[in-house]
Amino acid sequence: MDRFDERRSQFMKEVGDGIAVIHAGSETVRSSDVHHVFRQDSDFFFLTGFAEPDAVAVFDPSHESERYVLFVRPRDPEQESWNGRRAGVTGGVERFGADAAYPLSDLEQVMRDRLRGRRALWYDGTDQRLTGALGSARAYRVRAGVTVPDRIESASRVLHEMRLIKSPTEIEALREACRISAIAHLEAMRFAAPHMTEREVQAAIEFLFRSMGSPHDGYPSIVASGVNAVILHYIENGQTMNDGDLLLIDAGAEYDYMSADITRTFPVNGIFTAAQRAVYDVVLAAQEDAITACEPGEPITRIHDVAVATLTDGLVRLGLVPGPAEDAVRFGWYRPFYFHGTSHWLGSDVHDAGAYRIEGRGRPIEPGMAFTVEPGLYIAPEKTELLLHRLEYDPIADAEVAYLKGAAVLKAEREEREASAEVVVHQVPEEFLGIGVRIEDDVLMTATGPEILTREVPVDPDDIEAVCAEPPQILNARA
Repeated sequence: MDRFDERRSQFMKEVGDGIAVIHAGSETVRSSDVHHVFRQDSDFFFLTGFAEPDAVAVFDPSHESERYVLFVRPRDPEQESWNGRRAGVTGGVERFGADAAYPLSDLEQVMRDRLRGRRALWYDGTDQRLTGALGSARAYRVRAGVTVPDRIESASRVLHEMRLIKSPTEIEALREACRISAIAHLEAMRFAAPHMTEREVQAAIEFLFRSMGSPHDGYPSIVASGVNAVILHYIENGQTMNDGDLLLIDAGAEYDYMSADITRTFPVNGIFTAAQRAVYDVVLAAQEDAITACEPGEPITRIHDVAVATLTDGLVRLGLVPGPAEDAVRFGWYRPFYFHGTSHWLGSDVHDAGAYRIEGRGRPIEPGMAFTVEPGLYIAPEKTELLLHRLEYDPIADAEVAYLKGAAVLKAEREEREASAEVVVHQVPEEFLGIGVRIEDDVLMTATGPEILTREVPVDPDDIEAVCAEPPQILNARA
C-alpha cells in the first residue's frame, strides 16, 4: 500500500456511510491566453497524487466496487499537442489507483446515482454540477423515499487534521526541501554585493532551487534590501542594493509537495553596523527563547508569547519603546515594530493546514508537526515618533470582535477606547530607522523535542559575516 492508498483509507474511515467529493485545482489566466504555472491543490494531491487540473475525486466507502473514483479530462490528441499529455480515463485507473474513472462530462449524471443511499455529503465548494446532482437526488427522495444526503460535512476539516501530522515520507521530503533551501541561502550570502539588484540575488537562489531538483518555489521569494525589509511581504525585488544595507531574504523551495520556509537577514557588504547588530541580536535572542519553548505538549501559541516578551524587552533596552517591558507587552507597545505571528504550520502549503486553537486554547504541539519560528523587528523610517496608549491589548478579544462585527468595527471601537486613554509620546532613536530584521527556521517536533531542519544556514552574526566573506560558488551548484 503506497502513501496515497493509506491516506485514502484513513479518510474514508471518517467519511463512513457518506460520500466525499474533492476538487482539483484549475488553471488561472495570467494575461490574455497565457496561464499561470499550474500547481495542484494540496488536499487533492494529498489523496490522489494526480497533478492535472480540473479533475474531481469521489470517495464512496459504501460502494461495493468503486470506492475511489476519478473524473478527469479525457485524452485529446489535438489539445495534448498544445498543452501536454493527459492521463485520461485509463490512466486514472492504471497510474493513479482509482477503482474507476470517468470523463469530467459524466460527473453530474454519475453523482445523481451515487448520492442515493448516502447520509452525508463531505464537500467544500460550489460546483454547479454537484449542486444539480444533489438537487435531483433530493427530488427523487420525495418520490421514491430513498435516503440521500441531508447534511453537508466539511471534507477539509478532516483532511487538514490528517495533513498536520507528517508521515515519514513527508518528513523526508520536507528535509530535502529544507536542505535545498539552506544551500541556496548560503550561496545568497556569498553572492550578494553592493550595486547588484535584489532580483539578481533572487535569480541566484531560484537557479539553485531548480538545479537541485525543486520544481517550484514554495512561495514568491522576498528579497528585500534596505528600507524594503520593513515591508513584511515585499516581492518587487527590483531595487539596487546599497553599501551598508541589510538584505532580508525569505525564500523556500518545494520538494515533492512539501515546502521549506527560511528567512535570513545579513549585511550586503558583509559587515553589520552597530545599530544593525543591536537589532539583530534582539531578534536572535527572541528566536532562541521561542525555540526553547517548543516542547511536546506545549501550546503552539506559547511560542509567540515568549518571542513577544523577549522582543519587547529588547525594544525597551534599545530605547525603541518606553518601559517597563511588562507594560510594553501589556499595552501592545511592541506592535508598531512587530505585527505578525511567530509561527505557522509548515507542509504541503507554506502556511499549512491545521487549527491553531482548540476550544479557545492554543493547540498542544505533537510529534510529527512541522512549523516555523520567525520573530522579526521592522522599524519603518517614517516611525520617528510613536503615540502610544495605556490601554490593555488583548489579541484574542480583538480577533473575536473582528470575526463577529468586522475589522472596521474593531478599529472604531479601539479608537473610541484610545480617545479616553492616557497617551505616551515616544521618540524613536534615529540610528534604528529603516532597519528590518527577521530570522526564520523550520522546526519538526519529535518525541524528544524540537529538531531544527534549517540550521545549516547560520544565525550567529559572526558566522554570517564569515559566510559573506567567502567567494560565491554559484557556477558549481551541481558539484
